[in-house]
Amino acid sequence: MPDHLDHPPFEWGTERLWPQFERLALADPDALALADCQDRLWSRGMLRDLALDIAARLAGVGIGAGSRVLVAAHKTPATIATALAASSLEATFCPVSPKLGEGDLTLLESLLGHGAKVTAMDADTVAVAAVTGPRSQDPRDAQCVLIGFTSGSTGMPKGVMHGAGALNYATRACASIAGLQAGDAILGIVPLDSAPGFTFTAHFALSLGHPLVLVDPWIPAEALRRAERYHCGWAIAVPTHLFTMVEAARLGEWQGNLPLRAMAVGGSAMTAELIADADRLLGLKALRMFGMSECMGHASTRPTHSLERRQMFDGIPFPGTQEEAFDSDLNPLPRGERGQAGVRGPSLFLGYAQGLGAGQERMTPEGFYLTGDEILRDEDGFVRVVGRIKDQIIRGGFNIDPAEVEAALLRHPAIAEVAVVAVPERKLGEQACAVCRLRPGEGSVDLPLLLAHMAAQGVSRKKWPEHLVLVEAMAITATGKLDKKAMGVIAVDEVGRRRAAAPTA
Repeated sequence: MPDHLDHPPFEWGTERLWPQFERLALADPDALALADCQDRLWSRGMLRDLALDIAARLAGVGIGAGSRVLVAAHKTPATIATALAASSLEATFCPVSPKLGEGDLTLLESLLGHGAKVTAMDADTVAVAAVTGPRSQDPRDAQCVLIGFTSGSTGMPKGVMHGAGALNYATRACASIAGLQAGDAILGIVPLDSAPGFTFTAHFALSLGHPLVLVDPWIPAEALRRAERYHCGWAIAVPTHLFTMVEAARLGEWQGNLPLRAMAVGGSAMTAELIADADRLLGLKALRMFGMSECMGHASTRPTHSLERRQMFDGIPFPGTQEEAFDSDLNPLPRGERGQAGVRGPSLFLGYAQGLGAGQERMTPEGFYLTGDEILRDEDGFVRVVGRIKDQIIRGGFNIDPAEVEAALLRHPAIAEVAVVAVPERKLGEQACAVCRLRPGEGSVDLPLLLAHMAAQGVSRKKWPEHLVLVEAMAITATGKLDKKAMGVIAVDEVGRRRAAAPTA
């Protein structure tokens, strides 16, 4: 069967965001473009006027084609208008998290080579500042429209460079999958400060003419109400968002009728139960989607797929995208065999920015980007992500895949969220620790009960965690994903405290 199994047709081009949005704004300036977090409604004409004002100020400090514009990406109309302004000047929009620490931000600014810095808290306080110092001379700047930042393995941020075609392709594919209609809005759940976060909210809405409905702060029941109020047809989220939306329905905090045609969810914490609960309690088709900053949204399940398919797989590649599992010698593996994911296609990035990861791209000789995920594909071409290579816990030479253990633990009725992380051990090198948040009212769990559950699930004894740490709340990243680094620190500290308090033999 072809890899694009039952994918509806769609087209995309390489046009930048501004000309796409401006055509829509000139054709219908009164159409709704944006509902901000305070429920102020912005027409296309209003947003265009703000973008033109910011563009004039950017041009006044020397920003033009190929320049880079660093933006503190608050979830505001001003940030979105700044993206439009940069696009109108054929500059590169570089959104960064407003929560980034001062030291990390200083390091990033010393390496980016940007010509201006914008703070866009709201429309009335947009601050545009010229930046002195050498500007980027990267030849790819001419075709780059967006640089998103992702954490590097050495602590150095990586700048992920994308051309316009990648953004257009990824969003058109998702619009086609969801079957979006004119008037359907996009629910803006995720932050704007990553490449996927900006692409699947702002670029998606503004380039295709769908209203964008921003959500901040994250209050699940309110997000569900906003989706109803503005007739949202599509959203992208991480598993934590979907889990809390399901819980809001389960607890009676929200009762309604969701217009969402589909919601794409990416992340290792997705479970079959969560997808079934979304169907049952929200009436929502939750679609597992496989993507990352470097290759945004390149595979997804479909609303037409069976519940079992949507529960078990992370999708099939979009038309024009190739995805294979590779062995350690970078040879593609037969269907059904597990290996590292390699992907190439229209949503693949241009590469990492110079000084911000350039040269660290891991590619096969045939141009497949190696994602660091372990996948397998079945005979029909469906992709299943089965783990992360770097997440492996190596206990006495035996490799443990945390994703497999987490999936088994999440089938315990008392466990709401879990992260399995490594803690050091003198003899074995590493041991596994399960950091768990329990469901209210479902009873308590201790390590013996947890291990009995693992046995009942048929999980090999070699993969059972040696430690259990219960927390009131899981650490999350700025994008809402479980923060395994932070929870690893919590686990190491708690296990170390217990060891120090234990009587010596």
